Amino acid sequence: MDIRIEQKSLSNQAYNKIKMLILDESLKPGEKIIQEKVAEQLGISKIPLIQALHVLQNERLIEYYPRKGFFVREISTKEFFDLLEVRGSMETLAVERIIEKLDKAIVQKLINFKNDFISAFEKKDVKKYLELNKQFHYYMIETAGNSYLIDINNTFNILLLSYTKEFRTDISLSIEYYKNIIDSIIERDVEKASNMVVEHLEKVKEGFRK
Repeated sequence: MDIRIEQKSLSNQAYNKIKMLILDESLKPGEKIIQEKVAEQLGISKIPLIQALHVLQNERLIEYYPRKGFFVREISTKEFFDLLEVRGSMETLAVERIIEKLDKAIVQKLINFKNDFISAFEKKDVKKYLELNKQFHYYMIETAGNSYLIDINNTFNILLLSYTKEFRTDISLSIEYYKNIIDSIIERDVEKASNMVVEHLEKVKEGFRK
C-alpha cells in the first residue's frame, strides 16, 4: 500500500497517517515503531516523523522508552474500564442529542448501519463487523452536534484507545444490542437507547473479567 505523503505540513500529515495505522491495527499495541521503516513508507525524513511521534506520545497513543524507542501503548485493563466508563457517558449524551435532531437523513443512515451489521453478522464477516462497530460509534459522536463532545473524544482518543483492546463479547450478543440501540433511537426512546449503550459496555467489561 502506497502511503507516501506530500511535502507539506509533514509532521501533521505524518501524525494523521500514524494515528490511522494505530486505529486500523496496522500498528498493534506493544509494537515498536521502526522510525526508518515508517519514514520510508511515508516518504519523509525522520525530523517531521519524530515531531509527529512526540504529539502521539502526548496523546497517550504511543510511549517512549530511553534507548529502546517508541512503542504503541498497551493499556491496562483498569485504564480500559475507565475508558469505557467515559465512553458510556459520552455516548448516552450523544444518543440524547441525536434524538433531538433526528431527521430522515439520520434515520436512513441508522437503518443502513443496522442492515450492514445484520449482513456482516449473517455472513460471519467478523472483520467487516468490527469495522462497522468503529464507524457506528464515531458516527454517533460526530452526529450528536456537540463540538465539545467531539473535542473530548479527539483530544483524549477515547474511542480510539478503547479499540486497542479487542472486544470479547460474542457478536451474536452484540448484534442484538446494536439493533436495539438503533431501533430505540429511531423510535426516539432516549431511556432505552441509553440503557442499551451502557449495558453493552458492561458486557464488554464482563468479557475481560472472565
